[in-house]
Amino acid sequence: MIRNFNFPTAPAVRILAGGFLLLFLNQCSHPPEVSTAKAEMRDIEVVISTNGIIEPIGSSGIYASVDGFIETIHASEGSRVTRGQSIIQLDTSQAQTALASARASLLQARREARIVLTGPSREEMDALNASIEENTLQLQQIAKDVSTEELLYQKGAVSKEAVERLKEQQELLHVQANALKKKKENLLTRYSEEEKGWERDRLDVLADQVELLQRQVRDASITAPESGLLFSLSVKAGSFVTRGQLLGQIYQPGHIRLRAYVDEPDLGRIKKEQQVVIEWDGMPQKKWNGTVEKPADEVVSLNNRSIGYILCTIDGEPEELIPNVNVRVDIVTDRKDNALVIPKNAVFSHDGRPSVLVMEGQNSTIKPVETGLIAYEDIEILQGLEAGDAVVLNPFNNGTDN
Repeated sequence: MIRNFNFPTAPAVRILAGGFLLLFLNQCSHPPEVSTAKAEMRDIEVVISTNGIIEPIGSSGIYASVDGFIETIHASEGSRVTRGQSIIQLDTSQAQTALASARASLLQARREARIVLTGPSREEMDALNASIEENTLQLQQIAKDVSTEELLYQKGAVSKEAVERLKEQQELLHVQANALKKKKENLLTRYSEEEKGWERDRLDVLADQVELLQRQVRDASITAPESGLLFSLSVKAGSFVTRGQLLGQIYQPGHIRLRAYVDEPDLGRIKKEQQVVIEWDGMPQKKWNGTVEKPADEVVSLNNRSIGYILCTIDGEPEELIPNVNVRVDIVTDRKDNALVIPKNAVFSHDGRPSVLVMEGQNSTIKPVETGLIAYEDIEILQGLEAGDAVVLNPFNNGTDN
């Protein structure tokens, strides 16, 4: 993490030390060697150095659609898969057994419910209708016989007892006709609408069970939702998974972004479109560039750090950077080209102002300066120096022992 360089008011002892050092450097016949650097015109960048992780953009999850044990896994982590390809096969032995039993129960229930829902069988109705038709013919015939016998009785050709016997037979046929009619009505209205509703509900429940088990058997083959690279697979053969559990993830190589972890004191310096430089230990000779896409929304705790998540785009969609890789990150928060720059350790506070010790031949002079951008090792000088001026590095630690 880069922090701003501050110049507090120097205590009296530092001012006295500076005076003694200046006197010593100017009056000593053999002044000690001191480390110096020249002010030069070059670019300066203010950088926040931190770490981050590579994330996939628009990854697709592979989820378990049913509960079950994993029987086989057909693809390995890091392999390319195509949409619809079988990735994981769950054990279906129990579901297959349950499905066969459910189908048998549904078939038996349909047979039992047929009489309730559709009425008596055709054979039964045909036999009953034949009996009714025969009875009707018999009634018609005996009605004619009774009429004939009554005429003969009136002429004295037959006895009254003969006529009475025919009428008794006719009455029995009427009783039989009523019984057959009642039987037909009973057959047609044997079950109430409520009883029919119960049978329909029973069939629906059994049909739902069959459909559920069929879906379990069908969904036991878990396929890739899209084509891409299988970059995460969190299960193995023999594991038990539950419906909705995330089993793996697929992404398109190169469709990645950076999630940088920036410490809380530096979050105020992060803005959109700032340049980002990424380094990875896996390819130490290469760097990747990007830009800040979204500054942090909040501060969170991460490994005893208070940080904000900074989302960054990566130029060129590099396929060599893969998800979950940890990287080093430099975020350029400010930059100036062709600035007058000196090492930061040449600046000290004198009389409450930032100053430097300038070498002029064998002599040195304290000069106040106005500073600009402050980088990790360098500092921009706005006023007080010119290009080529030699300044003393660590002026209070050079030569004071001689």
